[in-house]
Amino acid sequence: MHAAAAAAILTLFLAAGDATLVVQVEGLKDDQGSARAALYASEEGYPTKPEKAMRKVEAPIQGGRARLVFEGLPPGGYAVAVYHDENGNGRLDTGFLGIPTEGTAASNDAKGFMGPPTFEKARVEVGPGENRIVVHMSY
Repeated sequence: MHAAAAAAILTLFLAAGDATLVVQVEGLKDDQGSARAALYASEEGYPTKPEKAMRKVEAPIQGGRARLVFEGLPPGGYAVAVYHDENGNGRLDTGFLGIPTEGTAASNDAKGFMGPPTFEKARVEVGPGENRIVVHMSY
């Protein structure tokens, strides 16, 4: 077998493997409630429509930190939206004009201008195996 053919087969094998994305959330203001995250595979619904998310996970908060894990993903580009569900009601609470009253974060620590960040700003490439990112909560 030629080296190029072997490399092509190896690439196909690795691309077919499952990926895991571990999101370490830093800067949670307290340990009340939980950290919740939604994973999006496209800009459709990101980050304001969790029903359009590919996956959602929740984790307890300890010492102002949380670890959210998305397993069994096909490798590719994703964006993550995280919020601190302080009161445990399962949704991001907002106030006047829809501005969040609970902490939020996005992959790449992406920030929006006069609104949430775009999918492209928050997009991270997830390869086979374990991938780790750190996000910082904003209140």
